[in-house]
Formats: sequence, C-alpha cells, structure tokens
Amino acid sequence: MTAVAKTCLNAYGVAGTVLKRSPLLPNICYPQLKRRVSSKTPFDINDSDDKYKELNDYYRDLFTNDNVNTTLGATSKINIKTEIDLLNDELANLTDTAVPPHKLPLRSEDLQRVVETPGRFVIKSRSNDPYFNLALEHYIFKNTPLFEQSIFSSQRLLFYVNNKCAVIGKNQTIWQELYLNELNKRGYEVLRRLSGGGAVIHDLGNVNYSFLTSREEFRTTFFNQLIVQWLNKQGHIQDFELNGRGDILYKKMKCGGSAFKIARGKSYHHGTMLVNSDIDSFHGLLKPSGQKGVRWVSPSVDSVRAGVTNIPLGSTEQFIDICTDGFQKYFKSADSIPVYYCNDTVSTNSEIEKTRALLRSDKWKYCSGPKFKVELDSSHDVIEVEKGIVVSSTIPNIKGMDFQRLIDTGSNEAQLQCLKPLM
Repeated sequence: MTAVAKTCLNAYGVAGTVLKRSPLLPNICYPQLKRRVSSKTPFDINDSDDKYKELNDYYRDLFTNDNVNTTLGATSKINIKTEIDLLNDELANLTDTAVPPHKLPLRSEDLQRVVETPGRFVIKSRSNDPYFNLALEHYIFKNTPLFEQSIFSSQRLLFYVNNKCAVIGKNQTIWQELYLNELNKRGYEVLRRLSGGGAVIHDLGNVNYSFLTSREEFRTTFFNQLIVQWLNKQGHIQDFELNGRGDILYKKMKCGGSAFKIARGKSYHHGTMLVNSDIDSFHGLLKPSGQKGVRWVSPSVDSVRAGVTNIPLGSTEQFIDICTDGFQKYFKSADSIPVYYCNDTVSTNSEIEKTRALLRSDKWKYCSGPKFKVELDSSHDVIEVEKGIVVSSTIPNIKGMDFQRLIDTGSNEAQLQCLKPLM
C-alpha cells in the first residue's frame, strides 16, 4: 500500500480493512475488505467567519462536490483523489485473489478443536512437506475421540501430496530396502513411517490418503474397495480391481500401496495412489527383493515389488475430489460432512512439531528398525546390527561403530570394498 494512501486512510477514513468472522468456520478469522466513504467534512468551521471561509470551502468541496474547484484546494484535491483511486484498485485486487473463506487453512487451535470434537470430516493438507504430513496424520489419529459405550461415528479422511521422498515402514531395515546413496544424489528425503507396510517412493504426482475408523470396524480391504467402486463409476475409466493383498490395480497393474496402524481402539488405513507420477525416475531407488551377493537375516517386513502404473486422471486434485465426494455420500447423515484445509505454518502445534522432529531424526530413521544380520558373499563376512550399531562382525575393528556412518565412509579401502553391496 502506498504511503500517501495510508495517509489518506489515517487522516480522512476514506477506506478501511476490517476483520470479519466466517459464518462457515465460526472460529476462523479472515480478511474482508470494505470501502468506507464519508460525506462529512473532518471538522466544522463557522461559515460567517471570512478568516476561515476559504479553508472551509476547500474541505467541503474536497468531500462533497467534484465540480467546484478552489484556488487553495485544486491541485491537492486531484492528487488525493488519485491516491484514493489507487488504494481502491489495490483493495479490489486483494478481493479478487483472496482465498475463499471455506478453503482457508485451519489455525492450530481450530485444528485441535475440530480433531477432538466427535464427528466425521475430510482434511486436505496444502503442505508438500512429508515430515509435516506424516506428523499431521499421527496427530489426527492420536487425538480422535473414542467412546466405548457408543457406536463409532468419527470416521476421518486425510489427503496430502508429498515432495519427492522415500518412505519405509516402521518395522523395516532401511539398508535392505533403499539405495540410500542414490536417493541422496537425486535429492530425495528418506523417512520411516509410524505405521507398518513396505517401502514406497513419493512425488508430487502421488496422492496419499488415510482413512481413520475404529478398531472394531477395521478391515484391510474396506476403504480400497470403496475407492475401486468410486473410480469405476467415473464412466470414462474403469478396469479397477483389488488383488489378493487388497492393493488397487488398474488394468492388472498396481497403482498404489497400503499400510495400516491399529492402536488405542482406533485404526487407520494409509494408502497411496499414482496419478501422474514420474515413474521412470523411481528406477534404481528401491532395492530388489533378492539382492545379489547379500543375504539378510531379519524379522524386517519385506516390501513386495511389483510393476506400477499411473491411473488415467488429469490431476491429483481430481482423485481427491472423487474420494471426497464418495466419502461424504457413503457416510452421509443428518449433518453434512465438512472439508477442512491445513498447512505447515498456521495449522501446526507443539505436538505436531514434536513428531515432525522425531521423524527427521537420524535416531528414528536408522536406529529404530529391527536387529538384523547381513552376510556378504563376496568376502564371506557377517555383520550383526542392533539399534543401528554393529554388535558383532568378522570384519576387524568395526564393532561398536554406527552402521550408517560405516557404510558412508568406512575406516579403510578394504572395508569399503566389503561393504559396497550394501550401499
């Protein structure tokens, strides 16, 4: 806003901005622009006093009569009106580009209120930060209310799209699943989920969805079966089905994966859907199931490798809209199911940030998986690791070392050659 325009506002009250509460979101403030034009002079001077007549005429003309010009006020009046016009243009532009009130992100206190209040809803994250989105998912799951003596009616559905990253399950061995050096070279973040499941690659063409319900109502195939029905009803696309594992297939090819969490009487089904991902760029990031020259002995959950494909929709938003509409119709009740939005600035809180920090930590990523033993065919060496630390090895001088640091650097060339199959 221009300095003169601010002066006009302060001196004359010609225009102003007020805060008004949205009728759709009672506890969310948003800016509404309102123009105020006054027909009164700022103060009153006795017309009979010639000493102030010229000044009085100037102010009266300035605010009431565009056709009368005075010697004192002509130039100033034109300049001020010009600045006011500029100000009005600014306000009009702000109004035209403003986010609709119902799509404004929830503030942290509003997010808390919405999540802790019984009832169904949909939340769409506007953040592409995978750490925030997984922390948000955990926050909603943890804080959804559960009343043991009543029928569960607080099903929730969350959507988010992540920047490029690799995500492994809580109970997986990260070195068994991912080519970490290659992911680092290509700029991918690496995360360990708080739920189970296998390793997946995300980019901006992949939608993540989480369906939350009670433990009693939990079925691994329930929500994916609904998605198959909703997609097959689109008319221009069909050929969707579930395989024996409950994964969604499009024309017999896998187009997403699933992971699950059950705790505290609640459950959620976390799923992914490939819409317009750059699948070719995923090659060389996930390790094959039977890696040559390496044998893993571990209770780690194995990922199931399969050919994947995008589904024929124009955008990730189209898939989200289809599922949102389907969810609202399937769980319809006397009250409509609201859709909320959030982001990683105004919607976050201390609990979300604490989980976000955990997910970012090397301790969680590398040291929280199951213990394992790895056998290297090339050197016939064996390494045993617990909580990310080497506890036993036939390779000299590496016991007690951080396993990830060992793979990254090694203490000598011989060690690096032995460990090369693990990189």
